[in-house]
Amino acid sequence: MDNTTNPCDSCCIVHSSFNNQLFEPTMASGILVLSLYYIYPLALYIVLSVSLLVSRACHWESHSSRARSALSHSFKVLFFLQAILSVLFVASLSLAISEFVAALRHSEESAITEASVVYNAAVLLYFSVGLLPDPEATFRPSPSHAHAWIMAAVFELLLSIATWVIPIPSRQLIAWSLGVTRFSCLLCMCFVFYWPRRGNKGSLEEAERLLNGSNGSSYASITDGNSIETAGVRKDVKKGGWVDYLIGFRLLLPYIWIAGDKTQHLKLLVCVVLMVGQRAINILVPYQLEVLIGELGEGKMPFGSVLLYVLYRGLQGQQGILGCIRAIIWIPVSQNLFRRLTCAAFEHIMGLSLEFHLGKRIGEIMSALDKGSALNTFLDSFAFQLFPMVFDLGVAAVYFLVRFDAFYSLILIGVMWSYIYMTMYMAQWRARARREMATKAREMDAAKTDTVMSYETVHHNGALPVESDRFATHVQHYQDAEYSVLLSLNALNITQNMILTIGVLLVVLLASFQISMGVRSIATFVSVLAYFTQLQAPLQFFGSFYNQVQNSLIDAERMLELFKEKPAIVDAEDAKDMLSSEGSISFEEVCFAYDHRKPALNKVSFTVKPGTSTAIVGESGSGKSTCLKLLYRFYDVSSGCIRVNGEDIRDLKVSGYRKHISVVPQDTILFNASVLYNLQYANPHASTQEIYAACQTASIHDRIMSFPEGYETKVGERGLRLSGGEKQRLAIARALIKNPRIMLLDEATASLDSHTEKQIQGALEVATRGRTTITIAHRLSTIAKCDQIIVLQHGSIIERGTHEELLQLNGKYRDMWEKQTKAQRQHSTQ
Repeated sequence: MDNTTNPCDSCCIVHSSFNNQLFEPTMASGILVLSLYYIYPLALYIVLSVSLLVSRACHWESHSSRARSALSHSFKVLFFLQAILSVLFVASLSLAISEFVAALRHSEESAITEASVVYNAAVLLYFSVGLLPDPEATFRPSPSHAHAWIMAAVFELLLSIATWVIPIPSRQLIAWSLGVTRFSCLLCMCFVFYWPRRGNKGSLEEAERLLNGSNGSSYASITDGNSIETAGVRKDVKKGGWVDYLIGFRLLLPYIWIAGDKTQHLKLLVCVVLMVGQRAINILVPYQLEVLIGELGEGKMPFGSVLLYVLYRGLQGQQGILGCIRAIIWIPVSQNLFRRLTCAAFEHIMGLSLEFHLGKRIGEIMSALDKGSALNTFLDSFAFQLFPMVFDLGVAAVYFLVRFDAFYSLILIGVMWSYIYMTMYMAQWRARARREMATKAREMDAAKTDTVMSYETVHHNGALPVESDRFATHVQHYQDAEYSVLLSLNALNITQNMILTIGVLLVVLLASFQISMGVRSIATFVSVLAYFTQLQAPLQFFGSFYNQVQNSLIDAERMLELFKEKPAIVDAEDAKDMLSSEGSISFEEVCFAYDHRKPALNKVSFTVKPGTSTAIVGESGSGKSTCLKLLYRFYDVSSGCIRVNGEDIRDLKVSGYRKHISVVPQDTILFNASVLYNLQYANPHASTQEIYAACQTASIHDRIMSFPEGYETKVGERGLRLSGGEKQRLAIARALIKNPRIMLLDEATASLDSHTEKQIQGALEVATRGRTTITIAHRLSTIAKCDQIIVLQHGSIIERGTHEELLQLNGKYRDMWEKQTKAQRQHSTQ
């Protein structure tokens, strides 16, 4: 064998080795650039999303109030720079498209140029969308946007270095120059954003909340932020994005994922598994259709492919087998959520302080409480319709990228994302009109409820025409707001249809071009078109669905606001339960004010011994009823303390403490139920004999027995079927049935005639014997036998003593007594 080496072979070996040394780094550089092209837009959106989520969750704000003027100018500069950046990306995209077309014409490798088109289009979409006018604010980027700019600058720098240092086919001087210009522009944007904020790190503005606690009160309605709002003032709900909504709705998690309920957890997990299965079926249906079409032909009958395709179609969709099974399993979960949420809202409202209820319109509160179904609808729609749809779009983009090429993914992402974004963007314009319509609807409901509940007052004053006109005005205002909502809805539908039409056009053109080039088959064309059309269906539903979700959110905002209200009267952590009560009461230097500008009580001090009676008298507004409200702990004192059995009532559990107190209010409110139900309300376990005895003491038993249905007689809405005296005597009987140690009588006989008052007075003396009693009265004759009488004026005690002692003082009490005695004598003479 000849072992000599041919010089030509040696040259070939050297040339091949040289080419391999060049090819290996070129291939590695190509992979690097491809990775940068595809990671760049993803990183941009991920950084923005994560930063927004963290900033909203941690209540970070974008700027300080001291720099507001400088920031206003910087925002204009930033808008200009971002517009220049968008123009640069348009130029880069045009260049990338021309390179890609040239590569296709010459049958050259087009992976890098294809990736360049995708990257430029995706990033251009990001920056150009940011230039669209905000419906509710001016152009005002946040730190989250600045974080995305920093990330973009890093990628632009890496791409500029890669396209200059590494010899790749797509490197051109123009492309490199555009990249360096974009990098410089991004650096300028970061500089302009952060420069005005230097030195103002510590003075951040208060973070914007999703739903400011509105309808607060000056005293007793405290929001989550521990801020005290003004009573009766309804604040407009502030604008919030989806991140804000999700953060705000996190308080609903305990109602969804119930701790310790394994059955509930299992149902939720099964629903999630079925939802994932539905996502897989959505991919298999168009794929199986492609397989089926590929197997069809003369003399062929692909039974297996046909059966698989039919099976997948049967499992697909919300009306498919998997969707129906998931819906059936979700029914008890949804019902349980609605029950827990609605009951929790009801209990929360009833647990709020008295001042909250005094400052609210009952119709608006009832309307807000009815929004539990809106929250339930939102959670169901978001979990099993909105989230799966977005997930399907992401899976479809990856599927098109892996199985076909990046252009299909780009068209899908561009069209679908534009559809979703424009839907949400235009919905922001519609949100104000929709929120206005919801507000007008609540006002209409409130006006209707108030008028119906004031039926007698309306007719007593001949105000039915006035109320009809007022209600008609509310209806007209509601319809005006409704017209704006419907008009904007049709404009939204036109925009959505145009976007989908453009998407179909692009897909058909691309697939047809590839078929003409021999790259794709007819079966693939059908599969792609079927998949794209399949994704359009939920998107078309998303238009109306998003409106439904938005409406549910707006309707539910008021209910969430109610959840954010916190009662001012809460048990202390070490509060004790009052198991028994002797009945001793003492006020020690008590000061209180509903409004700090006008004190209601000023250093009020007095003691009530167990089993004795005390009366509090004075002119209207002197603070009499306030003393009872403080004692019953509807409010807490501003300073000083109130003691019962020697214990500060703030150290006692409210529920246990109030069990030992009965109140007969000045205005008796009865439920629209039977007389017996209203009597047993204070003590459901009271026996029939106890009820009869209490009613006999209150001189109402015989009157009740004269009713056609006796104790089962319905009293009507708020007791309208009974006279004022009958309602008052029922209230006295109800207080006696509770069998308390302390009784508070707030004008208990004010609604009674003189004859009945005398009967009741004797009965009350028997009923209150041995009990600590505090009575508020204008008729001084009813409290003459009290052990102690306290005279209030302008929130301060000016006199105290027994009836005889106060008459001897020749003071305020004597003047009041003589005026009432003189008036009674004149009345008797007449």
